[in-house]
Amino acid sequence: MNILLKIKKLFNKIFKFELVEVDDLVNYIFTAESLPEPLDIERENELVLRYQNNKDNSAKSELIEHNLRLVMYIAKKFENVKLDIQDLVSVGTIGLIKAVHSYKLDKNIKLATYASRCIENEILMYLRKANKSIKDLSLDDTLVNDEEGNNLTLSEVIPDEKKAYDEIELQDQKSYLLQAIDNLNEREKLIMCMRYGLNGYDEQTQKEVADSMNISQSYISRLEKKILHKLKHDMYKNM
Repeated sequence: MNILLKIKKLFNKIFKFELVEVDDLVNYIFTAESLPEPLDIERENELVLRYQNNKDNSAKSELIEHNLRLVMYIAKKFENVKLDIQDLVSVGTIGLIKAVHSYKLDKNIKLATYASRCIENEILMYLRKANKSIKDLSLDDTLVNDEEGNNLTLSEVIPDEKKAYDEIELQDQKSYLLQAIDNLNEREKLIMCMRYGLNGYDEQTQKEVADSMNISQSYISRLEKKILHKLKHDMYKNM
């Protein structure tokens, strides 16, 4: 597996978002009479700095709420693929949350532009997985027209998996994650490298790691949860 995809897998596990948060946002999208208008650039930058520097959750919430229109707009581009629009919005909302978590002003692009990439990539990956398990979903399904009025099929908008990940987001995640792993003690670092195939190790199961370290699988499981929590805390400080 490509190292960047391994990083993405571990990053997503560390920042596993609570389904309650996503469910509440999706329910709000579908029940609100109107969604909040986009923020003006000054207010948006102020909130980004507050969240970036102080992890102000109220700033994060406001940034998410005022970009929910973007989730609905992008999800509707894919509503002809025989999947529930609410599922697409749920997946897109996860992409938006990830975008707000990782966005920084020095990216030199607008939050909406960055979030659009994250939302669309999240939906595209969901569709790629769905296509493997849902028989009536066809790559020839027609989506909405493009900007020039041409019909687009699902196969034309689902890119190669490697290309689907946003390069900016991935490089940031790699930097934060490897820095946090480097701060672990040697045993913790070894466990993470063996479990997730980093630093030249093959990806191994908890049982395989436990056997190689002469300890029980249940103990490895407890250690892994503790290490993931430590990594999350360390990364939050640096993001």
